[in-house]
Amino acid sequence: MKKILFSLLLVSTLQVAKAQESYNDHRKSLEESKKDSDPEIHGFDASRIFIGGSGSLGYGSYQDGDNNSNNTFNIGAIPDIGYSLTNFVDVGLSSSFNYSSTVYPGLDAKQIITSYSLGAFIRIYPMNNFFIQLMPEQDWGTRKQIFPGQTDIIKIKSNCFLAGIGLTQRVIGESYFYTLIMVDLGKDRFSPYNSYNSSTDQVYRIPIARVGFNFYPFRKWKI
Repeated sequence: MKKILFSLLLVSTLQVAKAQESYNDHRKSLEESKKDSDPEIHGFDASRIFIGGSGSLGYGSYQDGDNNSNNTFNIGAIPDIGYSLTNFVDVGLSSSFNYSSTVYPGLDAKQIITSYSLGAFIRIYPMNNFFIQLMPEQDWGTRKQIFPGQTDIIKIKSNCFLAGIGLTQRVIGESYFYTLIMVDLGKDRFSPYNSYNSSTDQVYRIPIARVGFNFYPFRKWKI
């Protein structure tokens, strides 16, 4: 009887030890998996750095007090660098080079703005293929106003706050394309994303379409 009890106790002890070892291994595996998927626990991860940029195109038209249609055209290039904080949030820095022209038929005049900018952005992904982007930036440039027989050129500076929505197929550690529609929520008269009517002192926002590409240069290659 004692031998049977001893044998049962030994088997039970071995089973408990084996279960405890299995539990510890499972817990360790979960912790390692969580570290790999959570950059806040894992720390800085160079494979989450992305670089790239986008090209932008915008067009807008409005009527002045004399029912003349004033047309604005915008084109630009926007290189950027960023970091995927989590699977749902990207942050980064960007610069841009913009060309904007507005034609005023009623005045037989034209305005041209060439500018460059520095800014920051945040992209929020409520869904993997849909994101919201917010982007404050500072712009510097030159405004040229062309009238019959006269051209005025001045240095300008503007503050912009761009906001928009985009579509993409984003996988962290891979490369991806995206499309984005943005507007400048500010009303700075010298913004390259706005059109200004001096006769009415009104600022008109121009929708800007962007097509971009990002890739992760330090991705972890699988062999």
